[in-house]
Amino acid sequence: MGMDPLFDGHGRRISDLRVSVTDRCNFRCQYCMPADGLPWLERAEVLSFEEIERVVRVTARMGVTDVRLTGGEPLVRRDFPGLVGMLARVPGVEDLSLTTNGYLLERDADALVEAGITRVNVSIDSLQKDRFFQLTRRDSLPQVLRGLDAIARHERVWPIKVNAVALRGFTEEEAIPFAEFARSTSFQVRFIEFMPLDGDHAWSPDQVLTGEELREIIDRVHPLEEAPREPHATARVFRLADG
Repeated sequence: MGMDPLFDGHGRRISDLRVSVTDRCNFRCQYCMPADGLPWLERAEVLSFEEIERVVRVTARMGVTDVRLTGGEPLVRRDFPGLVGMLARVPGVEDLSLTTNGYLLERDADALVEAGITRVNVSIDSLQKDRFFQLTRRDSLPQVLRGLDAIARHERVWPIKVNAVALRGFTEEEAIPFAEFARSTSFQVRFIEFMPLDGDHAWSPDQVLTGEELREIIDRVHPLEEAPREPHATARVFRLADG
């Protein structure tokens, strides 16, 4: 039996749900948390798979069709593909997606797709090994890229998106390599606004590198043109003018 739909404060119908399955993470990204980590939640405070399934089942009856699984880092949660399988079977869920840092993706890619994941976003802030280490405090870029290749072998989850947080004084040097990465692969690159997560007390407005600045950097080398986007999308979409 259906339930009354959910609406936000602007009267828009809510069809998307983000579920953080854990607060734990195997990276220590400078924009997210201190080098020595943060106090983790006690196990009893973290929702069980059955509780998460119940939440998704109830919200699906209220009109939620798209569910995104996040963390922390979701893949550090034990038997995470099992949770994906549970949620994929919930009536009304049409899109089941994952945001991951990719470190364990090589291990889990096949199981995730088999369980029912439909879309994947992988967070990669640099394509250069030393700069990746500088930002994440982990020497893990080769393993993350292997995970990206592992999930890309499954065409049913295409297009796969690569997310890079835009940081002034850092991402300016990454913009062209990422544009050429998108140009030479099937991956879509997205630059994400630096938000005040402030786990390391590092956020300040002057560290936010704007979309306009990033587009100018790329456009000087690889001309861009704006592409259509979904009416409810928050991002602006651009493609390389020469295809």
